[in-house]
Amino acid sequence: MSAAVWSGKAASRAVRAEVCARVDALADRGAPPSLRVVRVGDDASAAGYARAVLRAARRVGVRAHLDALDADSDTDAVVAHVRDLNADASVQGIVLALPLADGVNDAEVIDAIDPAKDVDRVTASALGELFAGRSALGPATAAAVVELLDFHGEPIEGRRVVIVGRSNVVGKPLAMLLLARHGTVTLCHSRTPCLAGQTSRAEILVAAAGRPGLIGAAHVGPGAVVIDVGTTYAAGKVLGDVDAAAAAERARALTPVPGGVGPLTNYCLMRNLAALAERRVPACETA
Repeated sequence: MSAAVWSGKAASRAVRAEVCARVDALADRGAPPSLRVVRVGDDASAAGYARAVLRAARRVGVRAHLDALDADSDTDAVVAHVRDLNADASVQGIVLALPLADGVNDAEVIDAIDPAKDVDRVTASALGELFAGRSALGPATAAAVVELLDFHGEPIEGRRVVIVGRSNVVGKPLAMLLLARHGTVTLCHSRTPCLAGQTSRAEILVAAAGRPGLIGAAHVGPGAVVIDVGTTYAAGKVLGDVDAAAAAERARALTPVPGGVGPLTNYCLMRNLAALAERRVPACETA
């Protein structure tokens, strides 16, 4: 068996078109959404993420601005800045470019974001709404996985899904999104004993542990769909969690890294922004 390669580019174009229409509708109602991306310091990965978010915002017609704070900013200063953005009625969404500078408590800054402006749905309040089934909005990367499955017509209901990775931005919220779609979900991680025994039973396998090459041929059941969310930067390359060459011999479909889930993520982020902005406009439908 040789796996089909599921690029995220076509799916990202579809989401981009949808979000453009929603942003245009908001603008027509006099409520064009705006976004602030907050970066602290000069971390290369945070800077790259901020650029990608701003680029996606421009492509869907969202007004976006980068707030670049000094690397010597402490937690209190960053929290104060976020609270100022919370109080600014002209700002509908806030995104943090992580990691923040050394000495800044990421969790404290995250939870300072007003949940109504938390575009990436990473505050405890936003995650609680998702886990309680009160919201369908999830973190952008988790949402991108579901979007990619839907785009390729892959059913979720009744399927055995195994997720490797338990982060608050991918593994845990993705489990909730898939449970809401009636998938039968097992959540594993890099310390799960006999990991291959769990993953090889999956009809849909999602690797999101941040461990390059963690998933090999023995971890993949015949005919499985394998979604690789891993993005580890090493020696100028982006590495996934899946040994693609080995997995392709057993999987039915496989996402590449880069070029799989990645292209979708920032447009799912813009979709969340549109949904939050729509909630403030009674004439718009809410997501």
